[in-house]
This record gives sequence, structure tokens and C-alpha cells, in this order.
Amino acid sequence: MSRLPLAGVRVLECASVIAGPYSSYLLTLLGAETIKIERPGQGDWMRGQGGDAALVAAGLGSTFLSCNAGKRSVALNLKDPRGQKIAREIAAGVDVMIENWRPGTAQRLGVGFEAIRSVNPRIVFCSISGFGQDGPMSPRPAYDHIIQAVSGIMSVTGTPETAPSRTGPPLVDYLTGLSATVAILAALRERDRTGEAQSIDVGMLDCAVAGMGSILSAHVNGGVPAGPIGNAAASGAPGSGLFQTATSPLTVVANTEAQFAGLCGVLGRLDLVRDPRFCEPVVRKQNQDSLRAILAECLAARPAIDWEAKLAAAGVPAGAVRSVPELLDEPHVAARDLSRRLALPDQGRDAALPTAGFKLNGRRIAPERAPPLLAADNESVLAALGYGAAERRALREDGVW
Repeated sequence: MSRLPLAGVRVLECASVIAGPYSSYLLTLLGAETIKIERPGQGDWMRGQGGDAALVAAGLGSTFLSCNAGKRSVALNLKDPRGQKIAREIAAGVDVMIENWRPGTAQRLGVGFEAIRSVNPRIVFCSISGFGQDGPMSPRPAYDHIIQAVSGIMSVTGTPETAPSRTGPPLVDYLTGLSATVAILAALRERDRTGEAQSIDVGMLDCAVAGMGSILSAHVNGGVPAGPIGNAAASGAPGSGLFQTATSPLTVVANTEAQFAGLCGVLGRLDLVRDPRFCEPVVRKQNQDSLRAILAECLAARPAIDWEAKLAAAGVPAGAVRSVPELLDEPHVAARDLSRRLALPDQGRDAALPTAGFKLNGRRIAPERAPPLLAADNESVLAALGYGAAERRALREDGVW
């Protein structure tokens, strides 16, 4: 197997739930060695979440599985000075530390940026929080759907009748994890250039606002009111949007003149291109209700999957709305290698784990080791730090891990 880009990079993760763990998961997939510090006896909160009772009982809840493969787990009581000391000793030998406590917590636990920089002058220290490390809202706790509410995402999601509504998946968590990873990679480059420690401040609200860029720009710079538009296309083109077919809903995007002509051709209605009501974008917009009624009648005649193939062949973007099982059954998903099955040795079964959302030099970046059981690596990590068997046993008996 060829060497991964981050081989030799070491990461210390003091994070839970999704945003922080997903960032370190991406780094791990790219070859970094990641040690995850968790609370003794409980671990990452996501260990106990998920539908499979046996996995939850083992501390391998489904969401935990999705973003912790390949890591090593060390349980440490960071409220105990001895646990803090061990954490600093681990941090002294890593390149990156990620924490997602509320601002000020890392400092109180003796593992803030200054404390870590004192033992590791080349550390890349990434702090992830709901509202960032400064500002009036910075002390507040947050989760994905809190940020969706505060950022305005919920206000523009759904229809005028159903808004506000949150997005189905916790997209802000993943957007935050991606943003943190980009920042960490940039900081590693800068650290290598200057030799100096780097401090990163990633706020979930900041990332959500960045993800609202087109809507905010339209509101601020274009005077376009920001509000829910349901399943209409963001472009507002009347030939675009969600239509019911003979089987299931279908999304269509016919923004350009070529796409509109392609749509009409596939529907056998090229007369619409010449119709005075629809022949130009401006008049098409003025008569959009009539146009959409005609398109809806045509599209209702065949299954969504048939229209999807015909429209795509004509250069018109289209997609049938799929359920999760339907998505997973798609041959394209298998062909793109979007998940890998890895054995969970202690469970006598395997699990499907997500790969990275990109290929590098034609290679899909995928997990190679299963997510760890809680505290699975305490003995080996502490032994590597020079703690003897008696010391390790005493620390365990004292509840430090």
C-alpha cells in the first residue's frame, strides 16, 4: 500500500459528538495517527447512541462508528491533575491537538493552547466551539440544530407553511469538521514554514454563516428577501424544481436556454420553446404557473427514474428523490466505493464505515482499522510514555482512567 499523505503526523483529539471527531477522522483517513482522549467509564457521548442495542452496549453506537475508525482510545479523567499531566505528556509528542469544549474549558483543565505550547512549541492547536472563542455568544453551549436555528438556516428551509425546519442530517457539524480540517492542513504548512505553534479558532456559527454565503449575499448585496422557497430551485428558474412523476418526485434544473430546450425536447413539447409565453426567460418567469402546470402534467406520465435517465442524456440535470435504502442500492454508490465494511473484532460482526468524500490520485481514502473500544489503548500509550505496570495499575484503581 502506498504511503498516505499524512503518514507520520500525530493527532491528539479531545472531542466528542461529530464536528471535532469528524475532523480528526479525515486526518486519520489521510494517514495521521490519532489518539482520542475520552472520559473514563463513559467516553464520547455518541458511543451510547444508535439503534443497535448490542453495539450501544459495547460503546460502539452507530454515529460513533461513522467518524472514529482507525483511532486509538485513551480514557483519562482530566479533572484529576494526574490525568492532565498525562494529557500534556501525550500532547508533547503530537503535531495537532483538537478540542471542542466550551471556550475556557481547556485552560481550566490544564490543556489549553498556552499549556500545550509550553511542552510542544510546534503544536497546531485547533479549538472548535459553537460560537467561537470570543464574542458575546462565545460562552454558550451549542449543537448542530442550535446553530441551524441561530444562523438562519432553519428560517430558509422548508416551505412558507412549514418553515422553520432543520435539515435532515447534521450538516453544520460536518461543515464545521471540514472547515477545521482545512484550517489544520493550512496551519501544518505554516508551522513547517515558520517552526512556530499555530492556534485555530473554528466556530460552528461561523461555518454555518459561510455555508449561507449565496443567500446572505443575495439579501445584503442584491436586495433579495431571504425566506423559505421549499423545493423550488435556488435559481428561481420556472423550468426548475420538484415535480411529481408516475412513481416518485423528481428534481429538474433547467436554468439555461439550452437546458430548457432540452427539457422540452425530452417531454416532446418543443412547441413550448416557441410559445410566446415561454420563449424568453423574462416572459417565462411571468407565466411560470402556467409553465409549471404543463411540465407537471407531462412528467406525471412516466416513472421518475426513466425521466432522470432521459433528461441526463439530453444534458438536463435531473434526479429522482431516493430513500436511504434506494441510495445504498445504487450501483453508482458501490462503484464509487463510498463505504467500506470492516470487522468489529470484539463483536463478531462487521460494520459499514464511510470513506472520505474524495479520491486522491485515483485512490479512495478509506478506513483501515475499526473504531476502538473505550480505553483500548491506555496500557500501550501509558507504557510508551514510561509509566510502569504498577503505576498504570494505581492510576486505574484511582479512577484516573
